[in-house]
Amino acid sequence: MNMRLFSTILILAIVGCLHSAMAQSSTDHRQLEEHQRYSRDKIFNTWSIAVGYGPLVMHNDLTSYAVFPDKHWNFGPTVRLAKQIHPAWALDFQILTSDFRSGNEIYYSVGNIIDYSVNAITYINQWFTYPGPMRDKWNLYLKIGVGVASFRTRVHYTETDEVVQNREGTEYIVLGYDPLDPYQKIARANEIATPLTLGLEYRINRSFDIGFETTMRWSIEDKLDNILVGANNDKYWYPSLQLTYKIGKKDKRHSRWTHRGYGFNVFDKPKKDPLAEEVAALEEQLRQYESKKVVKIDSIKIKHHSMRIYGSNNMVSIYFDSYESKLDTKDHVDLATIGLYMVKNPRSTVGIYGYNDSRENPEENMEISKKRCEEVLSYFVDDLGIDKNRFTLLPKGENDLLLPKNKQKSSAIEVINRRADIVIFKP
Repeated sequence: MNMRLFSTILILAIVGCLHSAMAQSSTDHRQLEEHQRYSRDKIFNTWSIAVGYGPLVMHNDLTSYAVFPDKHWNFGPTVRLAKQIHPAWALDFQILTSDFRSGNEIYYSVGNIIDYSVNAITYINQWFTYPGPMRDKWNLYLKIGVGVASFRTRVHYTETDEVVQNREGTEYIVLGYDPLDPYQKIARANEIATPLTLGLEYRINRSFDIGFETTMRWSIEDKLDNILVGANNDKYWYPSLQLTYKIGKKDKRHSRWTHRGYGFNVFDKPKKDPLAEEVAALEEQLRQYESKKVVKIDSIKIKHHSMRIYGSNNMVSIYFDSYESKLDTKDHVDLATIGLYMVKNPRSTVGIYGYNDSRENPEENMEISKKRCEEVLSYFVDDLGIDKNRFTLLPKGENDLLLPKNKQKSSAIEVINRRADIVIFKP
């Protein structure tokens, strides 16, 4: 029950943050001062040390409570040294120590633990659309690590408080104590533990932060209570309040509290722009077209775009030189395929959409696109003998261009705008 509650709280917190991070916008409206902005070229403070205090709650084979102990609370301190690698990432080395006790109506285990761990940290708010501290005051982080739990433990009878012996009655059930003298300390026992932590911190000023973090530490073995039975390995929960001192010059911000650039991922690399990739691929195809090479076109993409624009995926595009409307032999072959389809499907109709680039005035562009529509129509009617009434001419001029006027940056885009789209509409 206790693990379900912890997991649920942790998952809900992470999902809530990621839900906020998914909100998209096309412009960074943040009003930031220069010292708030992160840049690899700037120097920020990156080291910090934190001290904290909180309860250590053991969950093992002897635990009688669901989440919180009904008695015998144990508290202990923690110290952690952190190094900020990047606003979104950090590492820390943490030590915590505390006495512990857990038991039931028959047995209880009591002891002391020192936990050493190395943790990788990610700041969840740095994954947001506008990465940086929330309201410039709050950081929410998640960290996971690996460590060693160094401990001593004894098993007692609940009713008498006597230390339990083995079945033979020759040794006491202890770890880190002498089996023949259960109160004589010897070398601590050790086992590997894996901590998972969720934390929230508040920036007081350039020197200090305060925060709260909750950690569940899972042991790899089942020795903390010295009861080697049960279905689950031992684990312990350690929530703590912490005070952090940020090491470094106080005229500089700590990297943890900086705002990263909009449009960059958590590794500070520019996010991919799908439109830019699509335009680049199109420009490469047009460069091949201009050099009279065979252009390999993704037929699936062509069908998708034509269906989205015209409501039909049966389409042929004819491209023209500047100010021209004449068809060449290749154009005749392409148009003949449309004509053959129309002969076999006498109820089908065709829309002829004419376009031109935006280098001339709108009236002249409209006139050029009209001539291109008429040239295509003339081939179907005069050369192939198809009924004129089955065609609709739709000259567009410079309307519905591939890219708006202010974004046309290459001759390749102009070439693709000088075209006629011949679209078949099924009955």
